[in-house]
Amino acid sequence: MTSNNSESPITKRQKLDSSSSNSKKKDLIINFFIQSCLTSQPSALWSFPGDKSRNYNKLSYWTDIAQKAEENGINSIFIADVLGPYDVYKGPGNYETGVKAGTQHPGIDPSIPISAMASVTKNLGFGITFSTISEHPYLFARRLSSLDHFTDGRVGWNIVSGYLHSASVNLLNGVKLPEKAKRYEKTDEYVQVVNELLLSSFRTDSILVDEKTKTYADPKLVRRIDFEGEHYTVPGPSYTEPSPQGIPVLFLAGQSTPGLELAAKHAEVIFMNGSEPKGLKRKVDRFKEIAVKRYNRNPDNLKVLSLALVIVDETKEKAWEKYENYAKHADPEGALALISGWTGIDFSVYDDEVDLTTIPNAQHREIVTSFCKKILKEGVPITKKQFARHCSVKGSADLVIGSVEDVIEELITWVDESGIDGFNFAPVTIPGSYDDLIKYVLPRLKERGYFSGEYKVPGGTYRENLYGKKGQNYFPEDHPDFNYRWTSGTREEFAIKLAKHKELLQKQGKIDLNSEYADDLIYKSR
Repeated sequence: MTSNNSESPITKRQKLDSSSSNSKKKDLIINFFIQSCLTSQPSALWSFPGDKSRNYNKLSYWTDIAQKAEENGINSIFIADVLGPYDVYKGPGNYETGVKAGTQHPGIDPSIPISAMASVTKNLGFGITFSTISEHPYLFARRLSSLDHFTDGRVGWNIVSGYLHSASVNLLNGVKLPEKAKRYEKTDEYVQVVNELLLSSFRTDSILVDEKTKTYADPKLVRRIDFEGEHYTVPGPSYTEPSPQGIPVLFLAGQSTPGLELAAKHAEVIFMNGSEPKGLKRKVDRFKEIAVKRYNRNPDNLKVLSLALVIVDETKEKAWEKYENYAKHADPEGALALISGWTGIDFSVYDDEVDLTTIPNAQHREIVTSFCKKILKEGVPITKKQFARHCSVKGSADLVIGSVEDVIEELITWVDESGIDGFNFAPVTIPGSYDDLIKYVLPRLKERGYFSGEYKVPGGTYRENLYGKKGQNYFPEDHPDFNYRWTSGTREEFAIKLAKHKELLQKQGKIDLNSEYADDLIYKSR
């Protein structure tokens, strides 16, 4: 942890002043966003000529994408995941519209193709979404560590607490998904269990592989964690030995107060979206300020990514022609199923020709205008029919559309004005959208000095390449979870040290419900 006598992180960032943080160009983190199913954001565009996403259940589909990504210096493949159908639209419980369109359903386990993808690459990272309601943390810790071993340390865990009722009733014995604050509270404990299993069970020098004494691991350097919490009781020790990173890079998507609190404590990378750069900047600054004030974290070590969907061509007109062609092949009703599931709003209650920008419900209006900013014109209605058509192409991602220069200028504006560190680029079609990024966008970002296209630590771990520092396989010292790792001392000595650290984290993590952070942001968090 940062010493009290050293320069504080908030001083380093000059109290989060945007002018200082944006005074130099960033080498952006660029990820290919994908989902372990047919499509992630668009609706039914698996039907588009040349799209290959219907092969999501074939291993070659994944290895081809991985090789394409690494050949072009992409930082990682980020794989989103859900665990149930979207059943809010025309619901509750009606999943037929989404299933018909293949709206993020059916899908596969996103961890299965990872080893194969790693076998055909040397530098590419893999960010994988795993829900904390999907399996017991003892079993999940084994899965996570195994992936880190088989990729030589190129794995990240996107921590989600779930947001679909259709998943929770199947995973929680018919019980509804708990309210948001309770979910994040349980998720915090889940992460603590995984931390202790993977970092506190084996001392870092416990694996001896001594052939003479037939000693693989020194039993005195392996300990039970004896975790007893409100939700989990896990004696341990971990079933797996320490992996290259100890624990994979931690991601989190959260924009509500509980989500920001959890990210401030655990995340190295957080995903955020906003309707415009200045609004996104407020969220970025708020997140970093919570992390700095509560946990004394270095804001330079906190990476923020935004989800963007790019439609680009040589001219603006050609780009919009592409958009129209995509819209012709998409399924607007499938998009409504998706948006209804994301937001919890059943949009079937509105007639097709109703102007959604004038409906009485302010939250519904806010969502519509946020999703439709590229086609929104003052005084011009946005009917439900138009809303559905637009979302059938872009989903919930920020749409960036136009000529090469239009797109580059917009992306750079987002970076410079909001303070984000890069993008998860969602595809409209696969591999078409990735090919357009490679052809049009990445070369210009390189020319402008915003993307090197090079791995900072060739052959390194995900964390080494994330921070650009050889040997940075484990958390930076300012990370709140840094002291979970057992590096020295006896079992008894480490147990005392760990107990003190956990007590400190608990005190730091206490939320004052009357604080400036106690109010929720507008956008619903997963």
